[in-house]
Order: sequence, then C-alpha cells, then structure tokens
Amino acid sequence: MRDLRPQRVKALWVMAYAAAAVLPLAGVLAGSSPPGRSFALELGSALGIVALSLLALQLVLPARVKLVAAPLGADVALRLHRHLADVVVAVIAAHVALVVLGDTSNLGLLDPLGAPWRARAAVGACAALAAMIASSLLRTRLRLPYARWRGLHVTLAVGVLALSAAHAIGVGRYTRSPAGVVLAVLVAIALLAMLELRVLRPRRLARRPYVVDRVVPERGDAVTLVLRAEAHRGRRFRPGQFAWLKLADAPHRLVEHPFSYSSSAARPAQPSFTIKAYCGFTRRIAELPPGTRILLDGPHGSFRPRADAERFVLIAGGIGVTPIVSLLRSAADAGDRRPFLLLYGSLHFEDITFREELVRLQQDVNLRVVHVLTDPPRGWQGEAGFIDAALLGRQLPSDLSRAEIFLCGPPPMLVAATAGLESLGVVPERLHVEQFATV
Repeated sequence: MRDLRPQRVKALWVMAYAAAAVLPLAGVLAGSSPPGRSFALELGSALGIVALSLLALQLVLPARVKLVAAPLGADVALRLHRHLADVVVAVIAAHVALVVLGDTSNLGLLDPLGAPWRARAAVGACAALAAMIASSLLRTRLRLPYARWRGLHVTLAVGVLALSAAHAIGVGRYTRSPAGVVLAVLVAIALLAMLELRVLRPRRLARRPYVVDRVVPERGDAVTLVLRAEAHRGRRFRPGQFAWLKLADAPHRLVEHPFSYSSSAARPAQPSFTIKAYCGFTRRIAELPPGTRILLDGPHGSFRPRADAERFVLIAGGIGVTPIVSLLRSAADAGDRRPFLLLYGSLHFEDITFREELVRLQQDVNLRVVHVLTDPPRGWQGEAGFIDAALLGRQLPSDLSRAEIFLCGPPPMLVAATAGLESLGVVPERLHVEQFATV
C-alpha cells in the first residue's frame, strides 16, 4: 500500500487554514445584525473580516514557522501563499463593492482627503496592496534586485496588515465580538511570525554558522559551494530539500537565496549546493574565498522519498539536476539497490552538469541515465529534442505503480513532462514537481 499520510497531513493543514480564515466570519454570523442594515451591507462587512483574516494568514505562510513548514513543507507553503493572493484581492474587492452597494453614501469614504481616518486607513491599505502586487508582477521589467524587492514586499505586507487592522478597529463593528478576538489573535500571530523570521531566527542561525570549505567548478557554467559546519554537527536533511543561504556578516539583512542541496544526506556537517551562475549573488559564489562564514536556514521542502517505493524515475532539466544528484549520492551512501532511471535534458553535450559523476554513480547505484540534448553534436546516437510524451513512452518502464517520480527544471520542461506522464496514465499523486527559478 502506498503511504498516504503526507498527503493527508497536507490536506488536513489546508482545511485548518481555511477554517482559520472563516472562523471570524462564523463569529459575525453568530451575532445579531443591527436594525436597518441591508443584507448586502452586512455581507460586505463580513467579507472585510475574512479579508483581514486572510491577510494575517498570508504573512504566516512564507515565514518558515515550524508549525506550518513541518506538515506542509516550506515550498508548498510558499506556492500556497502566491496562489491565495488572488483570493485575497477578490475578497477585498467584493468587500468594497458590497459596502458601497449596500449604502451608496459610503462612496464618500473613498475620498482620501475628506473621509474619516478609518476610511483613509482602508484606502491606504488598498494602495499598499496594489503596490505590492505591481512590484511582484513587474519585478523583472522594473529591474528590481531580488533583495530590494523582498524588502519592499515585506514592508508593504506589514503595512497592508497594520492599516487593515486599524480600519477594522476604527469601524468598531466587530472588535468587541468573538470575531474581534479571533482577528486580534490572527494579527498577533502574523506579526510574531514576521518577528521570528526576520529577528529571532537569524540570531539563532548566527550561533551555528558554516564556512566555505571550497568552491568547485562544474560543467554548464555552474559551481559547487562546499560548506563545513563550524563548531557543530550540522543539520540533517533529506535529498530533494533546499536551504536559504546568506553571508554571516549581515544576519538580519534580507539578502538570502534558496538553493537545493546537492550533497549526500549522509554528510550533514558538509552540505554542498551546486549553483548556476546567472547574475548577482549566483555569479559571486565562485569568488567566495575559503573560510567565508555562511548562515544556512534549512532544510526546507516537502519531498520525502518513501521507503516502500520500488523504483525511482527522475526527470531533470539543466541545473534542475541538483536535488536529483543529492538523491543519487544519498542512495549510493546508503547502499540502496532499487532501480533509478534519470532522464536528463541539456542544451549541449558539454553543458551536462555532473556528466562524469553520473557515469561513476552507475557503478554504485542501480542507475540508468538517458541524456536528452536539445542541440546534439554531429553523430549523436542518443535522445534529442525535448522530454515529451513520445520520449517518455520510449524510455519509461511499463509498470510505474510503485514508482516515485521526481521532476525538477525550467517551467517549459516541467509542463511538457508532466503532460506526458499524465497521458501515460501516471496519477498526479505520484509526482513531485520542483521548479527552479533565478533569484
């Protein structure tokens, strides 16, 4: 039987999240409406309570709080945070529309100069939210450096929550009701989560630093950053997980970057990260001298290879092979003899990161590697083109009922490979998809 507990835990957590978001609404509905208030006005006010609840929970999701990250996975929590942004905007828009439809005189509250302070707080919150969304969608076009965008995002998020809470207090409709108590608790949790992420956690990490042992050049314009735990044993991790790295001389700065572990999980005191040079921090990695102190916030990520899996199918594109190499190195150290199939897409033969090591790993692991080149050299006898349904049909074993399937790479490859797997009858529950991004 396939172990379904991780999926059930995630499903239960999402249900708990939804319940927390609507719990204040239950408090509103449990109370009695004052006379003369229309249904539209009352519903609009109730949606305002839900919007504030969602805003508070949105700050908790990416804060790497153990209560959230452990059952859900920090990567899943971050994706949920991004997807729910649309829900938050929709609820806020519905709140404003219904309050105006329920009483058209409320249109005057949108005047930022003549309206009372509670209405100006609401307008300010909406403006900050719009700026936060615009800076995220237009980050590349505006050429915002990652750290600067992140600082702006955090500042605006806290501003949106504070102004929205001030608006709710100013309105005073539910602040002394059970809904108000729940809201106060949620806002306090959100602010404590930000305090933990930005102040308390960096202080703890600074007491357990790592140092750069060496920087190893790799194929494909990448380098492997090999670290060594300084005066501690390191933190254990699972292959497929990632960590946030930052320089130890500025523990409270927002400049930190997520990278997948590429080392074996059997060596937690010597973690390594293989990083492709794009721009900014990723290009400076190659210049870090040995002895540079690094803070490592990890491990994070929800990928858990199950012990009852009979085989592994690994699909990688470019530098997306990094977490997969961690999985293979860990399997070699553990003496795991289950079959592994790696379909590895690269642009050119010379760009194949870990090309020589993958040959060596086939001596220690029951591994078959299929290289797929987008631009193959003259005389190439292997697979060429893209990892799509036709290629998967040629290379995958006929029985995938007990297989663990792990995908990591650029979005176009993931879309094509996932569609190909589904066309072959592979159910989504058997897929773990990890999308890398440049930061």
